[in-house]
Amino acid sequence: MVDNCTILIIDDEEINTLQLEHALEDVGNIITLNDSTQALELIHKAKPDVLLLDLEMPKISGFDILQELQFNPEFEQLRIIVITSHGDPQIEESALSLGAIDFISKPLNLKLCRLRIENHVKVKAQENILQNTQAALFAEKEHLRITIDSIADGVISTDQHAQITYMNPVAQRLTGWSQTAAKGRHIEEVMKLTDSTTKTPSINPLTVALKENRPVAMAINTQLTSKQGVEHRVEDSAAPILNEKKQQCGAVMVFQDVSETLAMSVQMTYLSHHDQLTSLPNRVLLHDRLTQGIARASFNDTKLSLLLLDLDKFKFINDALGHHIGDEIIAHIGHSLDCFACNDITVARVGGDEFALVVPHESHSLSLEPLINQVLNVISKPFRSGGEQHILSASLGISVYPDDANCVEEMLRHADSAMYKAKNEAANSYCYFSTDLQVEMNKRLDVGNKLRKALENNALDVHYQPKYDLRSGEMVGVESLVRLSDDEGGFISPLNFIEYAEETGLIFRLGEQVLEKSCISAKRWLDAGVPTKVAVNISAKQFTDSKLVDTVAMILEKTQLPSKYLELEVTESALIENYEYAVNQLKLIAKMKVSIALDDFGTGYSSLSYLRLFPLNVLKIDQSFVRDMLTDSQALDIVSTIIELAHSLHLQIVAEGIETAEQKNKLDELGCATGQGYLLGKPMNYESLTQLLLPSLHNNDQYV
Repeated sequence: MVDNCTILIIDDEEINTLQLEHALEDVGNIITLNDSTQALELIHKAKPDVLLLDLEMPKISGFDILQELQFNPEFEQLRIIVITSHGDPQIEESALSLGAIDFISKPLNLKLCRLRIENHVKVKAQENILQNTQAALFAEKEHLRITIDSIADGVISTDQHAQITYMNPVAQRLTGWSQTAAKGRHIEEVMKLTDSTTKTPSINPLTVALKENRPVAMAINTQLTSKQGVEHRVEDSAAPILNEKKQQCGAVMVFQDVSETLAMSVQMTYLSHHDQLTSLPNRVLLHDRLTQGIARASFNDTKLSLLLLDLDKFKFINDALGHHIGDEIIAHIGHSLDCFACNDITVARVGGDEFALVVPHESHSLSLEPLINQVLNVISKPFRSGGEQHILSASLGISVYPDDANCVEEMLRHADSAMYKAKNEAANSYCYFSTDLQVEMNKRLDVGNKLRKALENNALDVHYQPKYDLRSGEMVGVESLVRLSDDEGGFISPLNFIEYAEETGLIFRLGEQVLEKSCISAKRWLDAGVPTKVAVNISAKQFTDSKLVDTVAMILEKTQLPSKYLELEVTESALIENYEYAVNQLKLIAKMKVSIALDDFGTGYSSLSYLRLFPLNVLKIDQSFVRDMLTDSQALDIVSTIIELAHSLHLQIVAEGIETAEQKNKLDELGCATGQGYLLGKPMNYESLTQLLLPSLHNNDQYV
């Protein structure tokens, strides 16, 4: 039996259907019907592969059924075999014209019937297989067409003569040709390829692939011009199409539009080499320009100068007015400096408020002063931003190849050192790198290394300068002074390493260590029965630290020192730089019952308003006034005024830098209760001060 083959037998004589059903039972699935009025309904329901139909039936004849089936496309593939008792050729002709394909005569010869039906079933099975195969091939072809039409690349196939046979929608869009119009045309007529730089025609890789029978990549920098004149940058490859016998039967071209990709690549390259705010070359491109400049200078025996400039006090402007105003200022400076950029000179933004100029010049050329002065003049021109007029200045450092540098890194480092030197001079200053500057830079680096090592090992020395009651001579407290050891058993001046610590951010670690060491000493003195208040200096940089209050509280808790034995000394500049923040910081510190002293009073703003608002306990008279008060009447007036001011505000007053008995007596006469200085006592280490406080006190390791 052929799988799934259904045979429907319709005959009004039941004996015929029974005989045929028995004879064909293993040929297929047999269905019989004797009532012709139900024939069409059963045919639609059963959908047989083979139909045995009796022509002479009452009510509805076989011819009637044939006529109904003839115009129904659903039964085009139905194999109809008619059963008739007539041998009239006219009847056969009519049945054949209505769709019948074979005849079985009555009376039935069952053996012959079986053979005929078996053959038709086999043919029908082959038809089904062929039909299913064709459907599968069509589905596969349609899937392939949809896939190729859906991909983002253009696809063009040709015959072996490079004449187009197929184009997907992307290829049609990029070439400007429809598939109908392009079909049969040569590939080079449809794909106009040129070199995007020279505009000379390019050979189509598909023709090369056909000629050499191998895959061929598209030439670099290829441009496709569409039928409408639209230009696209394209890339990819072509390959020959081989049949199962490895014979060439055509070729396929696959290509893609890379115009946007190239534009994005160009944009990304630009962004990676230029500053977003000023559009000037950034540090990466500056490094490249310096490298090229050094190579040219070396080859031509010329010089190359690097001018590195930094805006003066820009951080103050940025913090005070906001970053959006700061960005406007940076953009303005970048635009102003861009006027110096030309084929020879590169202007770049190094980062933050730093800019650079790379200037090539002849070995015998005049100095750079004219250019430097022009640059500084451009920066100093007033301009308005944020509704206010701003006047800026800059510090500039210069390094010259090959005079003081042999490579890019050395030029950058030397120019930075020279700029740092200029920044310490005055606004709008410039400085060339020199041997002396190199020595100074090396010393500075050495100090930095020693400071870092001391901080890592918690090896900073803290000395204490005593404070005395000027009338009774009794010690009333000490001031902590940090010391950094050198390699020769001496100390490095705080002027050398405090500034370095502030610039590098090490001041926070330094301040914390000094504060903790001072509190440990004060706690040991307290436990020994000689309670002594210790004053610790807090730098302006430390005062901006949001963790300062927490750090003070943590150290007091750690050392178990009562807060009344700690005093923090702050400078006027630290308070004024961020007024509201300073008020909040000081109030939090005051809540802990820690004394607050205003150091170097009289050298800064000396505003009476903030003296009233800040929770201060002590005013310290700067040593410069104390030193000059006996010879300078103005200095004496200032000292007198400060003392009277402190008394009126109920503040303690401390005079610094007392070096002579005359100074001490005069201060006592003016009403200054407390003083410190070399006359009264020099700074000393913990052990020496402990002996001074209590000579019999021995060292106690409990708090070390």
